[in-house]
Amino acid sequence: MELKVLESPGAEWDRFASRYTDLIFYQSAWSEVLRKGLGGQPLYFCLREGGGIVAGLPGVLLDFKIFRVLYASIPYGNMIGEKSYFEPFAELLNREFPEMGIHQVRITDSPFSEPLLPYHFRQETAKCTLLDLRGIDKEGVWNSYKKYIRRDVRKGQRSGVTIRAGASRNCVKTFYELYLASMERNRAMAKYPFRWFETLYGEMVERGTGDFLIAEWNGTPVAGVVLIHSITTLHYFHNGSRPEFLKLCPNELLVHFSLEKAIEQGDSFFDFMGSDRADLSLIKFKEKWGGRSVDLNTYVKDYHALRPRLWEWGKRAMNTRPGSWLLKRVRS
Repeated sequence: MELKVLESPGAEWDRFASRYTDLIFYQSAWSEVLRKGLGGQPLYFCLREGGGIVAGLPGVLLDFKIFRVLYASIPYGNMIGEKSYFEPFAELLNREFPEMGIHQVRITDSPFSEPLLPYHFRQETAKCTLLDLRGIDKEGVWNSYKKYIRRDVRKGQRSGVTIRAGASRNCVKTFYELYLASMERNRAMAKYPFRWFETLYGEMVERGTGDFLIAEWNGTPVAGVVLIHSITTLHYFHNGSRPEFLKLCPNELLVHFSLEKAIEQGDSFFDFMGSDRADLSLIKFKEKWGGRSVDLNTYVKDYHALRPRLWEWGKRAMNTRPGSWLLKRVRS
């Protein structure tokens, strides 16, 4: 057995990954999103035997100078391949990570596979909400809504809210402003920079594997969503909205529109993505459409005694109101 690290995964990796998952986040195309959108270095760890890949871990290294963290892809990334090779693969990785100067590793389960706890990693748990669309048509999904959901969708329609797909890169700026408005309303740090959304449009939307949807009222953008396509799943990847227009129910109209889109494409699942376990209102919003929330585990291991602690302190500081203001000033 031999451990190889690929900086630019290609066709061989894609063929290997496709045997175990149909999620786009494991494909080489997604590595370009992480490279360009986050400024990270893709690192795909491969265990080879007999001339082929038998186990793998997709990742991206984010280098913040004082802190180097490896995410096993974003948003989902864990070991794939033949399970009998996972234990020796994990042992090799455990030696390789510190040799590469990595200070922390974060591995996140996929809601479409069995949880896999790596050796000596601590566990953080979030919630992921999935809606099973198998055997459901548009009429069926409408009839599955509770009465108040149908009322809210109709309210958005009667109020004159319309949904359009972003047909040019101009929609990226529009969506980013909606995203920032949501982060400000929630008093949360805007984790993703503008270039992240630019890259999602260039690498996903323009290649037919993503959509930017904008809800408008009287020509004013009031809410938006970014959808990412896997082979059998539509991912509700990002959303944003202006709080003063929420009474028009644009978010409800966007979800309904997206669900119908998933059904038209023949998708088996609609993925509302992960939520903080403490964000009960967001989880409730996702579950009201008939979705089922499951635990989504992230496994974390520190390979440096001090730097990960300093980084966590910095993130907490940025989530405060003064820290959020400072971050906005730096990015502007």
